[in-house]
Amino acid sequence: MKDKLLDYARRGQTLDIPVFDIHSHVGKWSTYDMVSLEEQVGEMDRLGIRMAAVSSMTALVGDISRGNAEVAGIVRRYPKRFIGYIHVSANYSDDMLPELERCYETACFRGIKVYQVGVNYNDPLFEPVWTFAEKHRLPILAHTWGGAGGLEGPAMRHPDLAFLMAHSGTEGKYNPYLDAIKAAPNLYIDLTYSREYVNIIRHFVEVAGADRIVWGADAPLFSMAQQLCKVLFANISDEDKEKILYRNAAKLFPSC
Repeated sequence: MKDKLLDYARRGQTLDIPVFDIHSHVGKWSTYDMVSLEEQVGEMDRLGIRMAAVSSMTALVGDISRGNAEVAGIVRRYPKRFIGYIHVSANYSDDMLPELERCYETACFRGIKVYQVGVNYNDPLFEPVWTFAEKHRLPILAHTWGGAGGLEGPAMRHPDLAFLMAHSGTEGKYNPYLDAIKAAPNLYIDLTYSREYVNIIRHFVEVAGADRIVWGADAPLFSMAQQLCKVLFANISDEDKEKILYRNAAKLFPSC
């Protein structure tokens, strides 16, 4: 059936294909009113989101070890619905490798989350993180805003390591992300909260190819339904939508 996935969206029905959310969170953010974890899982069920890779919002504001421990607890509670990102920051560079080693031993984490605050990703401070990730085959989810933040450098030095450029297309800029994609074949466009300019997803597919694009909801900060529908309503084929919503992520996280 042509536009089968679009028809599901129009009818508000649960998708009959699996969906893999590669960028969401758990916990609370500042003074925002957040849904409970149970509501978050319930919405995943309603929409057809099989798995979500999550990091902690507690870790985002600097309490990194506590935040990673929260993620580990939630993964143990919902082992078939969540996998964890180990959050580390180059602003606490002495703590990065011990935190990676400690968290990796728990078997709750399948990737690494880095948040760009003050340190460019091409800085040597990050090199132990990339080396650890490459050794253990852990994809890197890197927060970006308006550009790749220097990810092209480590991506070219570590060609076997997957780097996901979070929020690709923000700040009114999508060409910097497409330029980065051309520089390194192991860089991926992450559509999480990408600004929805007219046909931006189609443009990303035409230039980068659907094999280089992944999807995340940024829940509970943003609506999973809204973030999902921007892909379902995009002017691209169902095959490309399935790659973006599940197949590419399944290759990046094969044990999930």
